[in-house]
Amino acid sequence: MSIQYQKELFSKDSIKLYINFSGISPENCINKEDLSLIIYAFDTKNFQQIFSEKLEYEQILDLFNQLNSLSIIRDNSSTFTNEFIEVTKELQEILPFIKSVDSTIIKAILDKARKGNKLNLIIDALSDIEIKDLNASINQAIHEKSLTNLKLLLELESTTNILESIHDFEDLNEYLAGQPEKIFQNWIEKNIWTLGIDYIRKHPAHKIGISSDSDLIMETTDGFIDLIELKRPKFEIFSYDESHRSYYPSKELSKVIGQCMQYLKILDNYKLVLESEYKYKILRPRIKIIVGRSIDFDDDRNEALRMLNSCLNHIQVISYDYLYQSGKNIISYYKGSD
Repeated sequence: MSIQYQKELFSKDSIKLYINFSGISPENCINKEDLSLIIYAFDTKNFQQIFSEKLEYEQILDLFNQLNSLSIIRDNSSTFTNEFIEVTKELQEILPFIKSVDSTIIKAILDKARKGNKLNLIIDALSDIEIKDLNASINQAIHEKSLTNLKLLLELESTTNILESIHDFEDLNEYLAGQPEKIFQNWIEKNIWTLGIDYIRKHPAHKIGISSDSDLIMETTDGFIDLIELKRPKFEIFSYDESHRSYYPSKELSKVIGQCMQYLKILDNYKLVLESEYKYKILRPRIKIIVGRSIDFDDDRNEALRMLNSCLNHIQVISYDYLYQSGKNIISYYKGSD
């Protein structure tokens, strides 16, 4: 015995349209073989059936998948969409990439390609080197966009509650986090290239006794282990000594440097594990502290930062503005070598 579930879908004048599910047991259990859906209409004046159509499981599934592919149905908060399109499996795989590219560029390419099958000729004419150059140009555009995002994140950090304001910018969704430090860690992990170093792998910090969630341990191609210690941009790098008219590391930065000295000892021990695992010599670990802003530094504070870094052994203090400018310099270099 099965229970039938019926719902009226449409009613106008004397015509009523119903949908009916059958094959559902009293225990609310359903088997594929028993499930069916009947759509039927009848005239209430004479109680005559106008039409009836029965769908089995596979047909019901096809109908569901078709409806679910329409964003305006899948997301009922939308009132308008221009995404209704019948696509092949191959096109379905390409669409997510197309959405991230300027639609005017795609349209211009396709308009050109329609004239005499030019697209195939263009692809055939491209050499491997030219394709690599094209890929480099794409990466360059991505890097420029990432720097724009960093600049916006720094502005939000300095003028707003970044945990709230970040939600107002769709381009920043990939950096969302529950803590400000984690937001900037997400950006740096995705844009480690701004440090100008080739890293080949990331090592889990917790496995070597470093418990901070805001620390990255990266291995370079030339055998260095770098720990990247992250603090917020909203962090004072220097304090000023009125009596000596000079800048010195702030109390907070001094604590960070002290902690990094302890990390160096831990990392020095961990490199022995790496040497044993990979069978080659690992050079002395280094620590990069990314912290604070330097955009408003005068000559004295810039000199103080330079002197601090020259005196620290295997520890470097980097401001977020320095990181941003480093990224700009890298992009400018590749632009100049085109």
